[in-house]
Amino acid sequence: MKIALISDLHGNLQATNAVMWELDSVNTDLIICLGDLIGYGPNPNEVVSVIREREIPTVLGNHDAVVGGSLTYRFFREPNRSLLQKSVDMLSEENKKWLRSLPYTIESDNWIAAHSSPINPEEWKYLNSSILCQQVLGQVKKEFVFVGHTHRQGIAANEFGVFGLRKGYKFVVNPGSIGQPRDEDKRAAFSVIDTVNFTIQNFRVYYDYTDTLREYKHLKISEKDARQLLGV
Repeated sequence: MKIALISDLHGNLQATNAVMWELDSVNTDLIICLGDLIGYGPNPNEVVSVIREREIPTVLGNHDAVVGGSLTYRFFREPNRSLLQKSVDMLSEENKKWLRSLPYTIESDNWIAAHSSPINPEEWKYLNSSILCQQVLGQVKKEFVFVGHTHRQGIAANEFGVFGLRKGYKFVVNPGSIGQPRDEDKRAAFSVIDTVNFTIQNFRVYYDYTDTLREYKHLKISEKDARQLLGV
């Protein structure tokens, strides 16, 4: 099965649309969204609507969790905390209800998806090292663990020295972030994985982030804060 993995859209409508247009030309069996549709970006309601309209299976992200109250605003730093409060106010009631209904994990026969980790997902731990990924892989029976949260694209195996996907091993797969990549490449990121043939394609999609920066002005957010929020 070819699965497209998207994550950390963060209210960035321009980047989200660019990825959706790219996905329309990629042959996949399924798209999975790994959470964090709101926060950081200026168009949370529109981004949630895009995912809902396409009926994309989605897990709950830590930013999304504030809508249902399972995570409070005090866990976030400024200027994101203030923007996140505005983001919730900007959401339609239907989109709020949908976000509240999202599960921490979704799974199939050989994969499980979560925003941060499938082990105690409500703790929102970052799988940002090979050792941490191996610890998780040692506790799950699935061949693939799909996560976001770090905003960095990459894979990690259950053993050191395994590079790329190889049958007989288990893997954590992170598609990176659409809305706010945290590496040197500011293009929107996503991945397509073939869980039968053990292949993966990592994509980066250009979008004009100056259009996104202009959207912050409607929220009376300074350009300095906007650039910090967008990571550019």
